[in-house]
Amino acid sequence: MKENVGIVILLLVTTIVYSIVLLSIKSNTRNGEAAEEEPALSEDTVSYDMAALRLHEEDIPIPTQAYYFTTAPVSSSERPAVSTDGMVAGTYRAVDRIEKPKPEELTPPPEPVNLVIDLDYNSDVDDTAALRIAAMLDRMGRVHLLAAMASTGGEKVCKAMHSQLSYDGYGGVPIGMAAKNVPGGSPYWDDLINHYFSAGDYRVSNSVELYKQILREMDRREKEKEQERKRYKELFELKDEELPEELKAVEKIRIVTTGYLVNVEALIKDPEGNSLMSRYVDSVWVTGGIYLQGDDHNFVCTKDCAQAARYVLAHCPVTLIFSSSASTDNEDGNSIFCGGSILALDKNGTDPVAMAYRDYGKANNVAMFGGRNAWDPFCLWAATLPQEETNTRLEAVYLMIAESGYNRFSYQDPPNTQIIRRNSNELGWYSSQLELLINAGLR
Repeated sequence: MKENVGIVILLLVTTIVYSIVLLSIKSNTRNGEAAEEEPALSEDTVSYDMAALRLHEEDIPIPTQAYYFTTAPVSSSERPAVSTDGMVAGTYRAVDRIEKPKPEELTPPPEPVNLVIDLDYNSDVDDTAALRIAAMLDRMGRVHLLAAMASTGGEKVCKAMHSQLSYDGYGGVPIGMAAKNVPGGSPYWDDLINHYFSAGDYRVSNSVELYKQILREMDRREKEKEQERKRYKELFELKDEELPEELKAVEKIRIVTTGYLVNVEALIKDPEGNSLMSRYVDSVWVTGGIYLQGDDHNFVCTKDCAQAARYVLAHCPVTLIFSSSASTDNEDGNSIFCGGSILALDKNGTDPVAMAYRDYGKANNVAMFGGRNAWDPFCLWAATLPQEETNTRLEAVYLMIAESGYNRFSYQDPPNTQIIRRNSNELGWYSSQLELLINAGLR
């Protein structure tokens, strides 16, 4: 009897111990699962959704708090004041935590635009902001910056452009010298050259020849793709319309001009250039034209400039899109300002864009703390990103350019071109988008 009681007691003790161990294991397991579901929030685990800009942490400093960058216009009460130097890096909204989007919610980014930027880079300082934005969009994978052309005569402007590109890590981008000797000068050329010119990777050639060199390479690749199409159709017995989209697509470039149209005019007049342009340029975007009418500097600067503007408008073999440089109803880059915050951020005085803005302000006795009109940066930005990101639209319009360069936009005649129009009057939002890109190059 005593033996049976002992056995019962032993079994009870064993059961109790086993239950305690089992409960402990389950508790630890639940704690581990909870840890996996709710990881500690730190800089390394925060997901940064930079929306259209897709900034990389290794390239550009991001605040330690979780942020997202808004790509929709903010209300007037939220937008930063453009007239102060306090706007640092765009329009941010802080949130406690950002949920990682589900795979099915992610939209693949559009293919990068093959970009050639054509600048006067002398009559004002906004060209430096446009060139900075082009470099930053390339860094972010939104464009492929193939070349930078100068529409102002002389080699010094080419060296100044190369100097800025060198600072931003794009010293290998080839530079095109103006097809015509449009006179020019700038208070910031010497400063940029003295600080950042690098002869080792400086490549300069005539702009028309550089344009054709780029387009010939496009033609070479297209001929290779044509052979691939032929083999694919024979192998799978397909018609042209049944080919995969990547084989049907023809690679093209986009030209954005922020200055005089002398280089584009010369390319159109060149027989080979015209033929290549008609096949491998998708569009030419032009900063120029007073909306609705007036004398725009890029059109009236010299007789050559006026002639070039008239000729390009009449004979361009591809789509032309204009961004008016001033207007009667504020539908242009003239009403938007940028560049002010880079002046405040550049504490060491070493950023070339900030340097150029300071030099321009001193030479022209202009206060630059609020930035400068965003004629060129706005056109470049709107030309290279999807319209849903830039909150812009294109409007068909008739454009007339007189022999003097005087222009008039009209809706009474059949349209012969298009013009960029903003969808919102929230100017601070547009400014903040440009400021963020300009500031992205700050070291």
